[in-house]
Amino acid sequence: MLQKLWYDRPVRTQLLIAVGAINLLAALVAGAVSIFNTRTATQVEMEASLEVAQRFVGATLKDLAAQNKLDQLDQELPLQLKHLRHVRIMFMDETGNLTIVSPRTHADSTATRYVPAWYAALVRPQVAERSVRVMAGDGNPIVILGEPGDEIAEAWQDFSSLAIVWLALNAVVLAVLYVVLGRVLNPLASLSKGMLQLEDGHYATRLKPSKVKELAVITNRFNTLAGALDTAREENSRLYRQLITVQEEERREIANELHDEAGPCLFGIAANASSIQTIADRLPPERTVEISRRVGEILSIAERLKAMNRALIKKLRPGPLGRVKFAELIAELTAGLQGRHPDTQIRTQLGKLAKSYGEPVDLTVYRCIQEAITNAIRHGQAQNIAVHLGEEKGVVNGGGRAPVELHLTIADDGKGIAPSTPKGFGLTTMTERVRSLGGICEVESAPSEGTTIRVEIPVQKQRKKRATRAPELVGELS
Repeated sequence: MLQKLWYDRPVRTQLLIAVGAINLLAALVAGAVSIFNTRTATQVEMEASLEVAQRFVGATLKDLAAQNKLDQLDQELPLQLKHLRHVRIMFMDETGNLTIVSPRTHADSTATRYVPAWYAALVRPQVAERSVRVMAGDGNPIVILGEPGDEIAEAWQDFSSLAIVWLALNAVVLAVLYVVLGRVLNPLASLSKGMLQLEDGHYATRLKPSKVKELAVITNRFNTLAGALDTAREENSRLYRQLITVQEEERREIANELHDEAGPCLFGIAANASSIQTIADRLPPERTVEISRRVGEILSIAERLKAMNRALIKKLRPGPLGRVKFAELIAELTAGLQGRHPDTQIRTQLGKLAKSYGEPVDLTVYRCIQEAITNAIRHGQAQNIAVHLGEEKGVVNGGGRAPVELHLTIADDGKGIAPSTPKGFGLTTMTERVRSLGGICEVESAPSEGTTIRVEIPVQKQRKKRATRAPELVGELS
C-alpha cells in the first residue's frame, strides 16, 4: 500500500506533498497558538471590561442619586452607559423582571453571526459567564454580564484574514515549487529517456546541457559516455563488416570448391559405377548379381552425397543470388523450408519489391528469413509462420521526400521467448547485421504467445548502387 501511495509517485509529487504537509502542520500549530492567545486575551479583556463597567455603573448611580434621578433609572442608565463595550447591563424591577439597559440590541449574537460555532466555542472564555451585581438605591440590583461577542468577531476576522493570506502564500509557494522542481527534474527525465535510448542501441543520443550545476555535470558525463559508446559501436561495426566480408569470401571459396571439385568427383564415381554395371552385364549371370548389388549401393551413396553437396552449396551461398529476381529468391527459400518441414505451415506474402537491392541487402534479408524460420521451428515448435516482405515509405525528415524502406515481418505461434532468456547468437547476429546496413531489428515475444521479428532496412542508397558490386558482404546467420 505504501509503495503504491508514495514510492510509485513522481519525485515532484512527493516533494510537493511533503512541503504541503509541512506547511499544513505549521498552520495547525500556528492556529492552535493563535486560538490559545485569543482565548487568553479575550479573558483578560472581559475581566477588564467587567471591572470598568462595574465602576462606571457605580459612579453613574452616585451621580443619579446626587441628582435625585434614581426614580428615572430605566431612562437615564441607557443614556449614560451606551458607550460601554463587551458587557451587557440589565436592571431588575420590582416584579423581578430583567430589563436590558445597555446595549439595547443583542450585541453578542449580532457580532458572532458570521463566526463559526467551533471557533467561538474554542476562544470563548469562562469569565464571560460570570455576573456582577450592583445594588441600586431602592434595593433593586443591576446585573452586569460579560459579552465577548464583538471581541470574538474581531479575533475571527483577524484569524480568517491570516488564513486566507496563508492559503494564498501556500498556493504561490507550491506553484513556484512546481515550476522550479520541473525545471530541476526535467533534466533527470531527459536523462532517463536518454538511458533508455542507449539501452536500445541509439548511441548517437545527446542531452542538452542543464542550467543546474550538478545536473550539468551529469549530462556532460552522459554525453561523453554516449560519444564513447558511439565510437566503440562504429569501430565494432567496421570490424564486424570486415569479419563478414572475410567470412563470406571463405564461404564463397568453399562453395566453389564443393561445386568444382566435389561435384565432378561424385559425377565420376557415378559414371564409373555405371561403367562397372555395363561390364558386369556381359559376365555370366551368377557373377552379375553380386556386382550389380554393389554397384547399386555405390550409386545410391553417390546420389546422397550429391544431394548433400547441393544442400551445402546452397546453404553456404544461394546459387541464384544476383541472377534471379529478389522475390523469386525469397519464394524459393520459403518453399524449400516448407518442403523440409511439412508439419509447419509457412505463409509468404510478398509486396512491392525491386529486382535486387544489392548483395548486402539481399543476402541479409535472405539470412534473416532463414534464421527466423529455423529458430521458430527448431526452438519455438511453431505450427504456423507468416512472412511478409515489401517496400514501404519511411518517415519524412524535413521537407524532403520520404525514404524507401524494406520492411520484413516474421511472426509465429510458437512457445515464444521468456523475458529472462538471453538473446541467442543467431538473433544477436541478425540484429547486428541489420544495424550495419542502417536498419532496425526488433524482437517481440512472450511465453506461449509466439515471436514476432520486425526488420526495417533503408534501401534507397542500395537501389542506386545495385548495378555495382558491394565491397562488403553479409554472411550466413545460422
